[in-house]
Amino acid sequence: MDDKSVLQFTDQTVTFEQFVDFLATKVALRIHQIEKGKLEISQSQAYRLFGRADVERWIKNGKLHPVRVSPGKKRYSLVDLQKLARIQQNYLL
Repeated sequence: MDDKSVLQFTDQTVTFEQFVDFLATKVALRIHQIEKGKLEISQSQAYRLFGRADVERWIKNGKLHPVRVSPGKKRYSLVDLQKLARIQQNYLL
């Protein structure tokens, strides 16, 4: 695909170069958020990605705390969740 190609989406048409620039910007922003530890995900996303049982166990054991709480919603740091997921768990203790 060359830079003159046009991509047609249901709501708009953009050039390939515009699409790549937009995508690169989004990826760079996401990488920056992850490196700074500022990427947050909802509790339901945490359950889906890491398993409800693990997330609830980490909360119960005091290893995971919400970074932001609003009425009825909790958000967790993706970096914290990834660190906890990498630790080998001993379920027998």
